[in-house]
Amino acid sequence: MTTEAPFNPKWWRDWRFIGALLALTGWLVWAYCRLRPRGRLVAFPHRLPGYHHWAYRRLAYSDIVALYHTHHLYLHLLPYVQNRIEYPVLLGIFMWLTSFAPGIDAYYTVNAVAIWLAAAASLVLLRKMVPRVYYWFAWTPLLLVYGMLNWDIIGIFLLVLGWHLYQRSRYNWAAVVFALAVSFKFFPIFVLPFILVELYRDRKILTLKTMVAIFSVVTLVLNVPFAYLNFKNWSFFFVFNAGRGVGADIWANHWVHAMPVAVVDVLSFLVVSAAVFWLGNQVYRGGSVISATANLFAIFLVVNKVFSPQYMIWMLAYAVLAEWPAASYAWLALGGVVDYLNSLTVLFLIHTHSPSLRWYGDRLFPLGLLTRYGSIVAAAILNSRAKKAAQAHQGGSVNRTINVVG
Repeated sequence: MTTEAPFNPKWWRDWRFIGALLALTGWLVWAYCRLRPRGRLVAFPHRLPGYHHWAYRRLAYSDIVALYHTHHLYLHLLPYVQNRIEYPVLLGIFMWLTSFAPGIDAYYTVNAVAIWLAAAASLVLLRKMVPRVYYWFAWTPLLLVYGMLNWDIIGIFLLVLGWHLYQRSRYNWAAVVFALAVSFKFFPIFVLPFILVELYRDRKILTLKTMVAIFSVVTLVLNVPFAYLNFKNWSFFFVFNAGRGVGADIWANHWVHAMPVAVVDVLSFLVVSAAVFWLGNQVYRGGSVISATANLFAIFLVVNKVFSPQYMIWMLAYAVLAEWPAASYAWLALGGVVDYLNSLTVLFLIHTHSPSLRWYGDRLFPLGLLTRYGSIVAAAILNSRAKKAAQAHQGGSVNRTINVVG
């Protein structure tokens, strides 16, 4: 567990924090202005005519806007009961609540404000937990391209808050927040196995059982009513993700022929499971929970059958929590921005039935995939080398101290 370093509690006198907050706000305001629908789109907000063409051509697509139309949010249908949504229940509820804003412009603005608040609150918590590296979360251009693309920033805030509470030994509240986090976006679940291992290692068996019980109760309270009222709609999140085909990723690219979905599912499961056992053993032997989580998430991104570009901002959040070296954040930013441009360009070429699609798919798209996965691998390797160098330096310092005493 990371020890919190002293920091200046008066944030208004901390120019590094002020600069980071301004950078974070600047990225998100820019993203808001860039993605905000306008012109003839808002003239027919319930139909959003030509939205995908407009968004892909400007490299300005947002799920927040698109789903307002495709999920008929303006009708305020009760999520999972009257409306089928491919996200966990808490996000579906959030989408439903914000849809009561008057019109798509207000709806988009309310979501943007909520995302900014979540990002700013995450920055405040990161400053407390990882004061040496927290500002990388704010300075990254990934906020520009992914901050308003989906609701991931809110999920990241819940992850950061849960980890903050856990570090402060407020285990019951941490279990509540982690249940909310997993019920909003699924990715916070990656930290939970290693928390259980650490609690077992430290012989905090009662705490472990209590956290599991609280997490289970909160999760059931959030999910059971919807599952009871309309099981088919509620389970669509699981059915949709299980049935998704192999995307243009490590299993299907210019060099590797597309593999059957069932085979990819098994291979991915085996790799991730092996990583959980391997990293869990490191935690049991005294390793860091959050470092193991960041490494596991990197492995998951590489072998998962679907890679949505905004997943990179989750990788950045885990890397910051695990205090990866500065060069790692640069690699993740490069990979994330290139992947965004690469993915939206292909979507535009597909949407317009462009004759250039085949040329781009053969010549440039594979290079984008290499950059995507290469950036994750490079960032993880840089972190591994930095950790080994720090351990060697620490070991050398101990040996020198022993020699002096001797």
